[in-house]
Amino acid sequence: MNSLFGPAGAAELAQLAAARALYAFDFDGTLAPIEPRPEQVRTPANVMRLLQQLAQAAPVAVISGRRRADLVTRLPAAVRYMVGNHGNEGGPAAPDYDAMRAVCSGWRAQLEAWLATDAHAHGVLVEDKTLSLSLHYRLARGRARAARRLEGWIEQLSPPPRVIGGKLVFNLLPPGALTKYEALVAIAAAERAQRVLFVGDDETDELVFTQAPPHWLTVRVEMRRSSAARYFVHQQSGVAMLLDRLVRSRARHDADA
Repeated sequence: MNSLFGPAGAAELAQLAAARALYAFDFDGTLAPIEPRPEQVRTPANVMRLLQQLAQAAPVAVISGRRRADLVTRLPAAVRYMVGNHGNEGGPAAPDYDAMRAVCSGWRAQLEAWLATDAHAHGVLVEDKTLSLSLHYRLARGRARAARRLEGWIEQLSPPPRVIGGKLVFNLLPPGALTKYEALVAIAAAERAQRVLFVGDDETDELVFTQAPPHWLTVRVEMRRSSAARYFVHQQSGVAMLLDRLVRSRARHDADA
């Protein structure tokens, strides 16, 4: 991985500005810093302003594990695609919502029954997003023990979920659910994008990084040698710097056109 703010990254950002590009981002940990509880997360004011400016100049997508209704309250209105539930809610590609709701409802009932009888699971939060579930254990007394307990329960769920890890969370997707990568492919096709930028920070975003074609620019928040992303920014606050560069590059290109 190379720093996005080095010479090679700067050249690729310039190519983005000159092309029909789609600018796509994860939300938690990327556009906004992670907090102990999901409802505590707030988008920084400078990120809101810069994202609004970018979205007024080019198509922008935010693809998040949050419900779309939640995501909309945390983003500027100019963002063209606000896609929730890991790509399953609000994008151009739509799975079988009724089937997904039924599966998640059944999983929640199973999980809550186990949680009610297990003292070691104290602090685990089941976040029901209708089309997916997220099992947070950030507030658990013993995180490692809580994670092992959750893994055991997940193995018993019926039907078996697609499990995508994260930062102290397990995300459960029903059979037939889209991933962020599949959602982004559909958005890029709808926009007839020549180039795609995707910025993320988590295991759910690695699904994009590992499958992205060569002409996509993939960026991870915080460097990790095992990541399939081509570039990195050092920390979440660096995303505001990236947005500023994107806005300036678009403005320069439009002025020269």
